[in-house]
Amino acid sequence: MIRHSNPPGQAQTALYLLHVGSMDARLIGLSIERHWKHQVRLASALNEAEVVLIDCDRPGIESAIEQLSAHPRTGVVFYAFHPKDHAQRFPNRTILGKPLNLEALPAMLGRIATEASRVIAAPPPRFVPPPPPPVAEEKAAPSLGSSVQTEDERDLCGAMEDIPTTPGQALPDKLFFNPDDYIIGHIHRAVEQAASTGRPHLVAGLPRLIGVRQSPVPACITDFRDNQLRPLSMTQLPHTTARIVSASTLLQSSGNEMVHSSEDLLWNVAAWAARGRLPAGTDPYRPVRLRAWPNFTKVFMSPHAMRIAAFWTRSWASPIEVATRLGIAQRYVFSVYSSARFAGLIDFNLPRRPAPPARPARPISAPDDPTLQALPNVPAASKPEPAAEEVKPTQQRPSILSRILRKLLNAV
Repeated sequence: MIRHSNPPGQAQTALYLLHVGSMDARLIGLSIERHWKHQVRLASALNEAEVVLIDCDRPGIESAIEQLSAHPRTGVVFYAFHPKDHAQRFPNRTILGKPLNLEALPAMLGRIATEASRVIAAPPPRFVPPPPPPVAEEKAAPSLGSSVQTEDERDLCGAMEDIPTTPGQALPDKLFFNPDDYIIGHIHRAVEQAASTGRPHLVAGLPRLIGVRQSPVPACITDFRDNQLRPLSMTQLPHTTARIVSASTLLQSSGNEMVHSSEDLLWNVAAWAARGRLPAGTDPYRPVRLRAWPNFTKVFMSPHAMRIAAFWTRSWASPIEVATRLGIAQRYVFSVYSSARFAGLIDFNLPRRPAPPARPARPISAPDDPTLQALPNVPAASKPEPAAEEVKPTQQRPSILSRILRKLLNAV
């Protein structure tokens, strides 16, 4: 059971989503429906709002700022992947980082709305255009991700800058995410427990149940559709929201259940939670490989996922090395790595290199002299035989009888 900090009946903060993406709008709407009913409500128009949300990373922010000029007492909360980059553009304004911390956001919205209501004739936020870049930006290569549109690419894959290609420097905390803060951690543990015990398990505490079974094949059963599961996967859930329970069987309560293979569901939920980041504790410089190709006909395919999978199924390489070899941003490789890790497709056991064969023992010889040249080995059969005149005939020793006769003849 989730406890709300505001008791029922207390005034709610009227929030208007002035300039946010479709994914963030779904995420916030689901959070209000599930967790913030007594704290925040969505306003249908700007003139009804006490506080507004603005995504600094989305194009067209200038028109959103102009709309606020007629509402000086409306609180403004900005958010971006890199809040420090926008501090000069919006001085003295609250700029939150992405992804939003949904546990602290309701209190933040209430505080900003209260402060804005106390200010009389507060000047609207002034938009300061960023300085032009020194070098013209090159057009990005067309994305190979069939399920990612250009406008949603930053929301789904982030805008993380590349880290050094060689280890030795401290890695930024924003490079990693804790799976236990997202629904991917609960589903992954349920799949592991179902595999170890052989019994079905349920992820309860959410608007809909997620069932996990091991036989006849590992599968996940749920009423969630992708347009509902995606914003939920991006949400940082309070630790008391979801829980894992064992079940004797998975009964179908309605005819709307969707059956996914465990590998496919884990891949999708991990990609939506990662947003171009790595699970906590990952070494981005450790060589790994993909055991098999993902089922791209049913799973989320981020930009360049086909090229990454083709390279990684054939070669051992670290995520940093894959991005360098393919010439793409590291966040695209991190997205595939996070999905493959929870789907069980990462092979961490790098095979040992075979030891080189031992060299044969060299015969004992005189010390090597660089001035001497080795003579080629001449086979024994090619050596010239001695000349015939050099061969002296061997004389046979006369017999004893011939020597006696010779002495007798000499005596006569």
